[in-house]
Amino acid sequence: MPDLRGRLLANESLAPLTWFRVGGPAQVLFTPADEDDLAYFLSKLPKDIPIYTVGVGSNLIVRDGGVSGVVIRLSPRGFGEVKAEGDMVRAGTAALDKRVAETAAAANIGGLEFYFGIPGSIGGALRMNAGANGGETKDVLVEARGITRAGEKVTFSNADMKFVYRNSGVDTSVIFTS
Repeated sequence: MPDLRGRLLANESLAPLTWFRVGGPAQVLFTPADEDDLAYFLSKLPKDIPIYTVGVGSNLIVRDGGVSGVVIRLSPRGFGEVKAEGDMVRAGTAALDKRVAETAAAANIGGLEFYFGIPGSIGGALRMNAGANGGETKDVLVEARGITRAGEKVTFSNADMKFVYRNSGVDTSVIFTS
């Protein structure tokens, strides 16, 4: 993959990436530079190699034996931007839920307050339909972007997400990016 710009590391400990600071290594840890880098990597990665995506590790325990295949970590640098645009907030999936709530509040945008107390990032919120205090991701999402296992960029409307209680119906191989 000569055009890869992100970091690709072998046998990298995952413990520093979890809130509990425990767990074994990833056979390969990939931190893409941005959405295009992730799409390129996935398009070139052989389909028989398993992949796992991690965010900020707030809801993650890694076994001491480690993880086979590729662990993809979406870094705040490449996927953590949060900005208010009119009456909407656009956030990368590495953005902390709390930061999204704070950005919305600073821009006088209501409805995202429930994110303030949820540990984790927007990627996990999309995957799990995160919610608290009577609000859920399904109540506020306009659209989500992601990358398929084949490296294709896709956009999902709220209806496309097929939200149910604490889950979405999007194929688990899709990696959300914003």
